[in-house]
Amino acid sequence: MIKAVIIDDELQSRNILSALVSKYCEGVKVEGEACNVANGIELIQERDPDLIFLDIAMPDGTGFDVLGSLEDEAPEVIFITAYNEYALQAIKANATDYILKPVNIFELQSAVKKASDRIIGKRNMDTAMALLRGNRQNNANPGKIAIPDSEGLRFIDMERIIYLEAKGTYTEFFCTGGNKYLSSKPLKEYENILPQEQFFRAHHSYVINLRFIQNYHKGNGGYVTMAEGAVIGIAKRKKRQFLEIFHA
Repeated sequence: MIKAVIIDDELQSRNILSALVSKYCEGVKVEGEACNVANGIELIQERDPDLIFLDIAMPDGTGFDVLGSLEDEAPEVIFITAYNEYALQAIKANATDYILKPVNIFELQSAVKKASDRIIGKRNMDTAMALLRGNRQNNANPGKIAIPDSEGLRFIDMERIIYLEAKGTYTEFFCTGGNKYLSSKPLKEYENILPQEQFFRAHHSYVINLRFIQNYHKGNGGYVTMAEGAVIGIAKRKKRQFLEIFHA
């Protein structure tokens, strides 16, 4: 079951949406409603939902203020609003979807299906991460890492990973052969899982595989050229630690 909440300042809109979700979105249960930003943030903290149906304009702020209060492990968000000019901002905020009022049933079902797939992917990833942590604690090295996809989990060899890049609360894997995979987990999760003797947090947005470094270029923090052409900056505060790895 997917737990959902509705945050919208209009009572009629909340009532209509709640009824539509109950009737047309199987497996989703609305467990709470809020009428403004402040109450919405409290509701999220209290109910810990998987999915938020979120309005844009409210008396004490906007839906983006609600998003700004969320931690890395944020719920999926479907904006439902009368305003169409915020769609690009919603995409940049990694919202699952953006629906204009009045709500179209088919658009709602499509958005909820998309959110459900992402939520299931996160749950699968939580399971995989727990297994990997257990293996690490037992000094086991499976040599693979799990990335959730629409059908379950994709396992890739750690040796194929050139670097990882943060994409908001998501992480993109760049692997040999030009292959890329997007995970719903934040970069910090993988930094804690990947072997530290092989992978290095070069920047707040990047973890690099030290075995794929081809050149280091001096500078404030400097930057590295990776296999297959990627150029990645080294944060100034990370420069000394990076150079010490290579006794440079």
